[in-house]
Amino acid sequence: MIDESGAQDDWSLPDELVTELNELQEHELREVVHLAQRRIRELQAPVSDKIEAAPGEEILSTEERAEYTEVIKSEPCGEGCSECPHGPYLYHVYEEVRPDGRTSLHWVFLGRVFGRIDRRE
Repeated sequence: MIDESGAQDDWSLPDELVTELNELQEHELREVVHLAQRRIRELQAPVSDKIEAAPGEEILSTEERAEYTEVIKSEPCGEGCSECPHGPYLYHVYEEVRPDGRTSLHWVFLGRVFGRIDRRE
């Protein structure tokens, strides 16, 4: 496909779709981006399927949300600690795309959880 400047691009989108996108206003393009991101999430395996406990950790619960996966886990600390494991702690985990196209999980620590915790099945 050739863009307005006459340069060839590498998009594999149909010309009709590119023409329609080029006619959209900024707010409409942002909506297209949100729609495309939501559709990509629908096509991917849930983040909770990709979460694994590190050695000594225990995943207590996971819950998929629209923008992240809520994870509650307990974790060990250094050797000789008489209070291990620590937690449970709450994290928001989401999948991010790296510049090379690969994905990785990004963990955001939110703090300690108090009260009843249901163990993950």
